[in-house]
Amino acid sequence: MIVIDSTKCTKCGLCFEVCPNYVLALSEGQDIQVRYPEQCCICGHCVAICPENALIHEKMPAEKFEDLPVTKIPPENMRSLLLSRRSIRAFKEKSVPKEFIEQLIEVGIHAGTSSNGQTENFVVIQDRKLLSELEKMVIEVLWNKGMKYLGSEIGQKLAKTKLGDEMLRQAIPYHHIIKNRRQNNQLAGMVFRNAPVVMVIHGLRTNFMAHANCSIAVRNMEIMAKTMGLGTCWAGFLSVAAHLAKKKIETYLEIPDDHSIYGAMMVGYPKFEYRKIIPRREREVRWI
Repeated sequence: MIVIDSTKCTKCGLCFEVCPNYVLALSEGQDIQVRYPEQCCICGHCVAICPENALIHEKMPAEKFEDLPVTKIPPENMRSLLLSRRSIRAFKEKSVPKEFIEQLIEVGIHAGTSSNGQTENFVVIQDRKLLSELEKMVIEVLWNKGMKYLGSEIGQKLAKTKLGDEMLRQAIPYHHIIKNRRQNNQLAGMVFRNAPVVMVIHGLRTNFMAHANCSIAVRNMEIMAKTMGLGTCWAGFLSVAAHLAKKKIETYLEIPDDHSIYGAMMVGYPKFEYRKIIPRREREVRWI
């Protein structure tokens, strides 16, 4: 699987240092040996770090590696970008170019995954009719699977035993939102906010880290989207509905049987632009 070209290797040991799975060994003579190839997770770190291109990995051809530009983003610029990120729920009636969506998927694919599994896949939804039907389905699931019960005192008491005070506090407003919009026939656009694109990420159900893997991918994409003049918002209603009614939602979106939805995001051009950084609550920080 891994071959080291002895005519190029300078015995610097960088590949040995960065290998996460202890595949390589450093002999007394500083020769690099491929000792445990069966432990390789195909992360590519050894190939990427070698300054002499001395490593050949049969599953990762050298021509697929892209040279990194020697540039550094000033911390203050990165801070401004991260703190200026907002959840956008008002979009222009303007389509997002396919190449922009492909760029978002690229940075999503390059997000870190547990054990370098890379088993997360993407669904890009642009069909307005499909989004409308999915939206109705999501609202129906959320309402019937719990939200409708939060309007009564006994319903709130029962929910509190499972959710706790804080999550119950966050959930109750959504009972009123769905109830009022149902009564006023204003459900259209409530879930996806009329965004032209909804991106769904699904991962292996048996992977304990699938939720984190998909969330990191969504985070990569939303930050990239900001630099492209796009606005995003995590589609939490869809993610929760998929959890509450896996078969219903995931069958509709043709998600593989061994996968589950762990992330979703609306994408479009923001109708408005924020000019201020919104303050956040103070959090407890423990230094140990």
